[in-house]
Amino acid sequence: MWWMDSINLDVKNNQLYIAGFQAEALAKEFGTPLYVYNGNKIIENFKALKEAFFAQKANPRIHFAMKANSHLAILRLLQKEGAFIDAVSPNEVEIALKVGFSKEKILFTGTSVSNKDLERLVKAEVVINIDSFSQLKRLKKFGFNGKASIRWNPGTGAGHHSHTITAGKFIKFGIPEHQIESAFKLAKTLGINIVGLHQHIGSGWLGKDVNTFLETVDKTIAVAKKAEELLEKKFEFIDFGGGPGIRYKKEQAVFPLEKYAKGIAEKMRASKLSAEIAIEPGRSIVGDAGVFLCEVNTVEEKNIPLAGVNAGFNDLIRPSFYGSYHEIVNCGNVNGRETEDYMIAGNLCESSDVFNENKQALRELPVLEEGNILAILSAGAYGFEMGSNYNSRALSACVLLLNRKTHVIRERQNLDDVLAKQKEI
Repeated sequence: MWWMDSINLDVKNNQLYIAGFQAEALAKEFGTPLYVYNGNKIIENFKALKEAFFAQKANPRIHFAMKANSHLAILRLLQKEGAFIDAVSPNEVEIALKVGFSKEKILFTGTSVSNKDLERLVKAEVVINIDSFSQLKRLKKFGFNGKASIRWNPGTGAGHHSHTITAGKFIKFGIPEHQIESAFKLAKTLGINIVGLHQHIGSGWLGKDVNTFLETVDKTIAVAKKAEELLEKKFEFIDFGGGPGIRYKKEQAVFPLEKYAKGIAEKMRASKLSAEIAIEPGRSIVGDAGVFLCEVNTVEEKNIPLAGVNAGFNDLIRPSFYGSYHEIVNCGNVNGRETEDYMIAGNLCESSDVFNENKQALRELPVLEEGNILAILSAGAYGFEMGSNYNSRALSACVLLLNRKTHVIRERQNLDDVLAKQKEI
């Protein structure tokens, strides 16, 4: 199997193992639906990214994009490894502070930021990445005297889906290219302490998209030089955003990490800028370190062969929302020779609630029986975090595997949890 990795996923006696633990045994012990995260794989991914830059004699600020996975235990692992944080809401900022990240290591990047959010951010004293002229003016009104950067839109985007492209023409993020100089001039007039420049072109890109990304690096460096002249000061950092993808299917190429790190490092060296490199990976650190387990409860023909499971897009929305592909494995019969094509159907009252890319794209699997445990792979990023209580369903439990031990890092919700904060009249 292309996805096998000795530190993460393995197959022994036709059984799936996650970080040395039998998947079916985990499902039996902790119940399903269940998210399982491999802490050692997360650490390995973070270190690989850091070492790719070290090989280029660069020491970047690696801001973990915590929107990808905001479990306290996982944030703590990365905090111990020296990560910075990319936060996109005041709650994320306060969670990061609670975990132990210093305010100097937290960069807030938001869009359509409200006055209430700005007040919380000013109070938290973290670095604020300014997304609009409105935000710039309102920060001044709130007496902001901390450090800030400006997010610009370099005009070119990339991503695995149109919903994840964050630069280009029809995009809500950042200051447009033709207005960026005006933004720096206004910041100087207002007395806002601008210490950096930020870009982010999109999420989940691979292969040739790196070439597109590196073109935007050139543009961002050119803008940074101009901005330093206008502001009459040197930047502390230039943030090239996140976006590196992971391999969700066999035919996808592995992300060219060395090319990515080398391209950024060489361009920054050639620029003679003294600013530190900053990047914001999320998916590439946690994505392939997470597996979602669910149980088959229905196997029958309904015009098409259907395998119904005890989970829905309230648990993992990526296939329904993005048309995303995730490998699906029969944990107790990984390599069965007798196979059939199935719709892997969720338990929500929605026809789009399937774990195939869509309801027409069936999935070939070893013949399924009711009671089988399925593993949906590469679910560590934007899985649980995009969960909901739709259909009044409870959020699933989450388990972290670390150094051959299991840790429940989020308990399964019950009905009281689902009803919490509601009041009858």
